[in-house]
Amino acid sequence: MLSDLNKKELLLILDNLHEAVCVVDKEKRVLFWSKKSEELFEIKKEEIIDEKLSDFFPNALLLKVVDERKAIENIILSPKEGSYVILSGIPLYSDGEFLGAVATDRDVTEIINTSRNNENDKSGENVTNFERGDCFDNIIGQSEIIENKINKAARVARTNSSIIISGKTGTGKEIFARTIHCYSKRKGDFVPVNCSAIPESLFESEMFGYVEGAFTGASTKGRLGKFQKAHKGTLFLDEIEALPLTMQPKLLRVLQDKEIVPVGGDKKINVDVRIIAATNKDLRKLVEEGKFREDLYYRLNVVDINLPELQERKKDIPLFINHFIDQFCQENNIYTRPKIEPKVLKFLIEYPWNGNVRELKNTVEHLVLFSRNGMITKESIPDYIIAENDKKQKETFDLKENLKEKEINLIKKAMKKTEGNKKLAAELLNIPRSTLYYKLNNYNLEELK
Repeated sequence: MLSDLNKKELLLILDNLHEAVCVVDKEKRVLFWSKKSEELFEIKKEEIIDEKLSDFFPNALLLKVVDERKAIENIILSPKEGSYVILSGIPLYSDGEFLGAVATDRDVTEIINTSRNNENDKSGENVTNFERGDCFDNIIGQSEIIENKINKAARVARTNSSIIISGKTGTGKEIFARTIHCYSKRKGDFVPVNCSAIPESLFESEMFGYVEGAFTGASTKGRLGKFQKAHKGTLFLDEIEALPLTMQPKLLRVLQDKEIVPVGGDKKINVDVRIIAATNKDLRKLVEEGKFREDLYYRLNVVDINLPELQERKKDIPLFINHFIDQFCQENNIYTRPKIEPKVLKFLIEYPWNGNVRELKNTVEHLVLFSRNGMITKESIPDYIIAENDKKQKETFDLKENLKEKEINLIKKAMKKTEGNKKLAAELLNIPRSTLYYKLNNYNLEELK
């Protein structure tokens, strides 16, 4: 056992190390927070000592060390934009008794930035890679499900294969597309196109451009189309399901021949373009319904990356909340970053977020705007979220209604699992196919018929 003098000297040494040092007990309360930690994370000792580390860093790796009682070594993290650290953490024992854990964070921002600059000088490119790349910094998440998607994106990014990114609205499809383009190191631009926002009559000229005098009202100089603008780069076709049927064979032809002919012209122009499409619809179902060409679907769908809904990655919600708080405060010159009450954080983690990340971002702005005395409390939460949550909490004990809801959910899951094949769905549900048809009609499940 150290004497009081030795303890004082030890703390003085830890406080003057180049690395940031944090010590927590087995209840995850902060026992020691060094001067370097104050500088690196911009949190004073008096604010964090004796407080739970999770209240400040909900996804800190040191919490994992305490839970699993296993050391972690040399993990590269970015605690804030433009800043990088190498973190190591170990569990602490005394005579076999677990006491807590200690983490050290070494600031390597200057080293990484120097490495980037050197790489840029050598390659002449703006995009660099640092162990899977700065490109992936914009994708927030540590959950297994999103890590799997990131790894899949990284594996295919440097090929020329077409990709379809699918997922509900607000799941981050364009961010993934931009990340893939960034990591691909293609020298051309990333050119986004919202297929639902272009009138059908203008689609061909928008995509392939036009020559001088191609039609009434055309520019006298002609105009480059999206394909030419994306030459050597990536063309991102968002809401691909809205692509007019008349344009689909023309797009297929360009993908096959890698050349376009501007409207009003007769000269073929070679284009080197990588296609990434995005949709929140079931394209396979649209093919079956004759609303999307099968040959184009298979041409685009070389790789499919389906992004999960936010409720499937609850572990990432605190990361998003902290990121959006920092972002909003920085954009609006709010210098005192509000803290969030643990019960509010728990409430937000459990909320379903039907609008996914986009809804969460808007909510966080509301939370910051209506925080009081530097705290985000339940009163800061938008009224509609409180109302929806209250509605959800109103439990019904009506057995008939509960059985009906259960039956509907099982039918939906079976239809989704079998991709709409009613014969297979009926077998999975262990009911006759005629019974399945009856229930689809009886429950007005029009979208599944």
